Amino acid sequence: MSLTALRRTAAPVAVLAATAAGLAVATTPQADASTRAATSLSIRVAHHAVAPGGTDKISGDLRVAGPGSPAGRTVTLEARPMGTDSFTPVATATAGARGGLNESVTPDVTTRYRWHYAGDNDTRPSASGIATIRVRTPQHPAHRIATSLSIRAVHHVVLPNGSDTIRGQLRARRIPIRHRLVILVSQPAGVDGWTFQGAHRTGRHGAVAFRVRPDADTAYRLVFLGTPLLRPARSAVVRILTRPDLTISADPTVIDRGQSTTISGVASDQGTAIAGATVKLLARKAGNHHAHVVGSSTTAADGSVSFVESPRGSTSYRLRLVHANGVQATLSDAARVAVRTPTSVSIRGRATATGIVVSGTLLGGGHPLRHRPVTLQSQAPDSDAWTDAGTALTDRHGLVRFHESPAPGTGYRLAYAGGPRFAPSTSGTVVS
Repeated sequence: MSLTALRRTAAPVAVLAATAAGLAVATTPQADASTRAATSLSIRVAHHAVAPGGTDKISGDLRVAGPGSPAGRTVTLEARPMGTDSFTPVATATAGARGGLNESVTPDVTTRYRWHYAGDNDTRPSASGIATIRVRTPQHPAHRIATSLSIRAVHHVVLPNGSDTIRGQLRARRIPIRHRLVILVSQPAGVDGWTFQGAHRTGRHGAVAFRVRPDADTAYRLVFLGTPLLRPARSAVVRILTRPDLTISADPTVIDRGQSTTISGVASDQGTAIAGATVKLLARKAGNHHAHVVGSSTTAADGSVSFVESPRGSTSYRLRLVHANGVQATLSDAARVAVRTPTSVSIRGRATATGIVVSGTLLGGGHPLRHRPVTLQSQAPDSDAWTDAGTALTDRHGLVRFHESPAPGTGYRLAYAGGPRFAPSTSGTVVS
């Protein structure tokens, strides 16, 4: 058929929707079909034929039987370029207030398109008919060049809410192909078919990369739809596994030597508590590079687990969920417990003609602590209460000095309140 005849006969008439069997796009398990509203999809193209590099507009309508509204529902656009035998998700569109759908496409070769709606708990899935956009290529090569598309995941395993990177490279006869559109599709575990994730153009070395955040174990594949000179290609499949979620917390996070802290956490998998699983407590002392196991316990019915520890020095803790049947191993974030260094305050009292001089030295870990606030406290005769009489900073040798007026029978002591690194301490008593 000539191009003129094609233009005359290919008027933009809507192709009525038809439910497709064996769709290549994802359909998630839903409620009983008899309780969900029926849906239908139509599809239209603006021109039916474009020049190489030209853009066309694909539109359609999503209809929902009964009182349900199509507004806000996500519909996938699938493409089947010349030379391929299946449809590939290439874009998604959100239905308007009346169910309208629109998407712009730039096919490299003659391509068939259709809309697909996956359905949800209230509506059934459906697919439109097929609309073809022909690319008016002046001449075609006798044989299109074969291409290959590699794929790999950087990590293969992610924690909840974590991300991974999918990388690939497009080649033809071992030569990198740049500036070509590559599509990423995904297939979560338990779902039939593939879902459109995104599309990027290859760089100068034919490489392409996508950042993904899977909510569950998910398979990924890269697809190249081809051009008039290059054959379509699709990569192998890589799978990214999601680890269970294992939280951790320490209470308190700052202790003095000899005190205890509680390390606790909760193990869950996609919101469901993991009960009866073995969890090990790993500890790494400050300044060390290796962690060692200091405890082991079993999660309760709510997935919780706890340990009581009395570290002698500042320590970072992690929880590790041990791999078992149906339970993937995972590692929590780190929780740090700071153990403050013990301190001591000496005290001396020396009588003078004008009163009493109270002095002392503040030591932390055996070394003088300079520029630290030390408080002088006094106790009146026949009283059990101590009253702050003044505060001064230690000098570079950790020494602090106070001069008090004569007060026979009054007791004095020095007190250091402590800080983030050093524990509090109190001296003995001298009497005026």
